[in-house]
Amino acid sequence: MRHEYGDGLNQAVENTAGDFIFIEPGVPHEVFNVSDTEPVVAVVARSDASEWQNIAPYPSARRSAAGE
Repeated sequence: MRHEYGDGLNQAVENTAGDFIFIEPGVPHEVFNVSDTEPVVAVVARSDASEWQNIAPYPSARRSAAGE
């Protein structure tokens, strides 16, 4: 799993099974499965149940290059 985060999603980290990931509130981020054959299973916890309604699209260089 690859996380791209920060302004412009210009920072990235790859995570593997067993990793704990903390993303501060308000930090833009996007998650990608880097495998073409293996699914990703993740447990996600948020401190505010209403946070899902606050998720907004964020422009990324990857999506712009792909024409999305």
